Amino acid sequence: MRGDPRSERVRKRFLHRLVSTTVLAFSSFSLPAPAVAQGWTFDAPELARFAADYERLRDSGEATNDPSLAARVAYFNGFVLGVARANADRGWYCLPTEAVAGQTWDAVATFLREHPELLDRRPSTLVNGALAKGFPCAERPAPAKKPTAKPKPKPSAGAKPSR
Repeated sequence: MRGDPRSERVRKRFLHRLVSTTVLAFSSFSLPAPAVAQGWTFDAPELARFAADYERLRDSGEATNDPSLAARVAYFNGFVLGVARANADRGWYCLPTEAVAGQTWDAVATFLREHPELLDRRPSTLVNGALAKGFPCAERPAPAKKPTAKPKPKPSAGAKPSR
């Protein structure tokens, strides 16, 4: 139950561990030289694999000692939050002011798991689509139409221009 104080404590403890692991991963781990030398690119299937790693780590409720797993989860977390922050004011989705990072990560991971047919798209496009589905904006009323101005009469051909 979401309202249960015990489950909220467990969730907060997990998020604290996840953030700690993410900070540790970013501070002590980088891509190995062979991956960079081979022209590694971050594509949608890679995003989906990193999201699956995030869900597996989240569901275990444990921290990890595997630096590679921590790095993949940290990359996923940072990428999702970066895309969300970069596009937050575009009106594609409306993140609630009280939203926590875990909610955005969950929305994206769920979307990627449920829509493998979309993995030919750009990773940022998938994140934006997932957030639009997970955090839709409320219907806004159509803007009121401005009254049309009456056209000014054209001066006749023989009339002198006014000064």
